[in-house]
Amino acid sequence: MKAILLEDEYLLNNNIKEFLELKGMCVESYTNGEVLLKKSSLKADIAILDIEAPGANGYEVLEWIKRINDDIETLFITAYTDIESIERAYTLGCSDYLKKPFDLIELWLRIEHLLHSDNSKKINLTEDIFFDMSEEQLYKNSTLLKLTKIQRDILKVLLQHKNTVVSYETLMSEVWSDNFVKVNTIASHIKGIRKYISSDTLESIRAEGYRINI
Repeated sequence: MKAILLEDEYLLNNNIKEFLELKGMCVESYTNGEVLLKKSSLKADIAILDIEAPGANGYEVLEWIKRINDDIETLFITAYTDIESIERAYTLGCSDYLKKPFDLIELWLRIEHLLHSDNSKKINLTEDIFFDMSEEQLYKNSTLLKLTKIQRDILKVLLQHKNTVVSYETLMSEVWSDNFVKVNTIASHIKGIRKYISSDTLESIRAEGYRINI
């Protein structure tokens, strides 16, 4: 699981990052919202945003996230307690709101709840084939379909960005952790996925990458 973290207080930022990494998450952390918008691909499972951040505040970052990748869960962490701030956060589409100071365990419980709710979705690819995002497994009705770990990771990334072209570079970043792999290697894994999913649904985009059409 991957998190984007925006918190301008360095010590708190570092504490949250280290805590989440101990929980097994990959954390992309920033202390400045403008830097986040310039450097981040905005591709993650959850974004944890401080409202009062320099450069671009949490509200502005949330608006960008909703434009780029509406599937990301968003959790605001803030010292603001007034109802106007809370209302604005939810109006913009935040998933949850945690008031400072907070215990890191509470933060983790909220993250788990949000990601479990999101990842438990079963995404239908055909009438009888679906991908379970929580298990990261492909099924035909109740029968598990055999895919390798890499094939399942590829399919999950494609589904996280369904109906949009996912570039070879994005697949290398999210499946192979930025390690270079040949396009032919990716194509061979796609061929394995296509044993169960047609080329109309899993479409090759020449010289660019792949797209899941749902």
